[in-house]
Amino acid sequence: MALIEYGGINGTKSNMKTCARCGTPFQPQDKEDFCFRCRNSSSAKEAEIIDYLRDHPGVSILEVSQVTKLSKKSLIKMAHEGRFAGLELSKDFGYPCGLCGKLITFGTYCPDCFAILKKDAKNLKDANFMARARQAQRAKGEEDKSRTFSTGMQEEIQASRKK
Repeated sequence: MALIEYGGINGTKSNMKTCARCGTPFQPQDKEDFCFRCRNSSSAKEAEIIDYLRDHPGVSILEVSQVTKLSKKSLIKMAHEGRFAGLELSKDFGYPCGLCGKLITFGTYCPDCFAILKKDAKNLKDANFMARARQAQRAKGEEDKSRTFSTGMQEEIQASRKK
């Protein structure tokens, strides 16, 4: 999938992509890799797979691959992207959790690791907040000391002038 500059109107350049599936040049919307025709074809294929999985809960990935003529790798990628969320998938649709390696069929992390990461993120946010609060308190304390020092110095100067 290459980004190709084709000549546009009045000699201006137009950013076009080549469809990753069929090789046809097309004007991408957002970060698309496929032309309109291939996207529609993919949507139809995805709907076919989802219908098959709904009708045959727990079916093996090999059987889905044979029926839909789609590679196992593509099916696992679709599962990873969450396209089969809510459907009962067999374990062979699984891929390892990003932390513990437990086989999962949705997302990047298993529910246990996700809960730990969420808790760690909250703790880090709280720790950063507390660190900023302590830093602000220290800065305020130093500011108070500097005022006291200057006030003391002014009193000394005034006292020395009176002598």
